[in-house]
Amino acid sequence: MRVAIDLTATPKNKTGIGRYMLGLLKGLQESDNENEYILFAQDDDLDGFGVYKDNFKFVPVNHRILRKQWIRVLWEQIVLPFRIRKQAIDVLHCPNFTMPYFLRLFSHKTAVVGTFHDMTYFFLPEYHVGWKREMFKAYIKMTSKACDKVITISQNSKADIAKYCKLRNKDVSVTYMGVKEKFFDTAPASDSTLQNYGIDSKFILYVGTLEPRKNIPGLIEGYAGLSDQIRDEYKLVIIGKKGWLYEEIFETVSKDSRLKDKIVFTGYVADEDMIPLMRASSVFAYVSFYEGFGIPVIEGMASRKPVVTSIGSSLEEIASGFGFLCDPKNTKTITKALDEAIAEDKAIERCEEQALLRLEKQCEHAKMFSWKECGKNSIKAYEEAYEVRNGK
Repeated sequence: MRVAIDLTATPKNKTGIGRYMLGLLKGLQESDNENEYILFAQDDDLDGFGVYKDNFKFVPVNHRILRKQWIRVLWEQIVLPFRIRKQAIDVLHCPNFTMPYFLRLFSHKTAVVGTFHDMTYFFLPEYHVGWKREMFKAYIKMTSKACDKVITISQNSKADIAKYCKLRNKDVSVTYMGVKEKFFDTAPASDSTLQNYGIDSKFILYVGTLEPRKNIPGLIEGYAGLSDQIRDEYKLVIIGKKGWLYEEIFETVSKDSRLKDKIVFTGYVADEDMIPLMRASSVFAYVSFYEGFGIPVIEGMASRKPVVTSIGSSLEEIASGFGFLCDPKNTKTITKALDEAIAEDKAIERCEEQALLRLEKQCEHAKMFSWKECGKNSIKAYEEAYEVRNGK
């Protein structure tokens, strides 16, 4: 097969969907020596995807023409279908909710696979900017009807897609995301790395974009509820770029005198520093209201850290009995889970046998999530989509 993947909407800072695409390409390259992959990507970011196999080829797209939304739409809806026909593509993978809706006018035999990470535009509308929310709701409905196969990243998301897009069970494939091998490395972070980010004590770590769904104000309030002694010993470090509707995060900090000098905002941190910071942390906390998958939770487990995360959505599914769970809407339960995770951290420091055993089991659980498996399952979805489209 000749498989095209549209990477043009992938940000240079590989967060969110960008992280998924980076991992998927890694998994596909580890799994597939036979199929040909045609990668449409912005011409100033070709080195950012880790492509090294001969059966993976880029088709560069001028990044300047994609900066404006309306030009991007024209390129996707008019230019991309021409390119697909010219390249004789068998399967087109669209990983960002949208697709060229007029593709069938140009190439009737090309199967389309779409990746839907979550359905929050439908049932958590307050966490998205208004115009963008309505635009993506329309995209999702149109794409779901036009796709030959939908890929999603958890059983929880599959159930949501079935509900909001009215798709049959067999039309949706689950391909869990993976975790980088580097997270399993036990080498400590250097003092200089910690100093570069103003970290001078033990710390609880959060990693993710600063946006409403991540419930960072709730995490901050949960942290504020810890005893003075614990807050003196453990800072809260928040890694992530500013996304949207993030003002409440900083307001929560500024109005509570207990938090003065206790919280560190680093901004976006690339993996070469983020992974060592994860290893240097004492506890990892990710108390999002909702996630399609929640890859930072698995990364925290792989880094051998006590993990605090939320009940509900995919987070409980992915944690699978490991970690310290809380109700993200109840600050007191966040505080309680943080307290329990800190107690676990201290038990690990004392080399208590049961705590170390729990840590190893948690790490083994994290190893179940590999990009190679994600790649294999995605190839299977491509094959099924091609068979659906071409009646084989």
